[in-house]
Amino acid sequence: MLDELVRDYSAYLKLDVLNGFQTVQDVVDNMLTRLEELTSVLQMVKLKNSDCGSAVSEDISKYRSEITALSKKITTLIHVIQKLQNNVDQLEKQVDKAETDFGVNNDNKIKSFLKPFLKRNKEIVSTNTPTQPYEKLVFETVLDNFEGKP
Repeated sequence: MLDELVRDYSAYLKLDVLNGFQTVQDVVDNMLTRLEELTSVLQMVKLKNSDCGSAVSEDISKYRSEITALSKKITTLIHVIQKLQNNVDQLEKQVDKAETDFGVNNDNKIKSFLKPFLKRNKEIVSTNTPTQPYEKLVFETVLDNFEGKP
């Protein structure tokens, strides 16, 4: 019985170090393989990046004049749009003033159009109301932005 107990405990305490380290060795080998692959990929990316950077810098210097011309055209168009917006604002102010002076109501155009005819029977519309002379609108020209330019 004592011999059996000794054999059982020796089997229990027996360590298979070689088998345990084999899995660790496999993991380390696998990790080294992946690191080598990653290193080679990073080297390829670094080479491509330098090639791409030089190509982009060449393209920038090649198309610099075209980009500058396009930028000037965009700036000119921005100024044209601002001038046109100012012209439209002036025109809208004059139209609003004229609508107010003539009593135009945009809510119901047919009714406001027929209003003088409908009110004729009831009251006479006075046409002697003094109207203020309208000032002449001076619009900013935008053509000078385009003349003589390619």
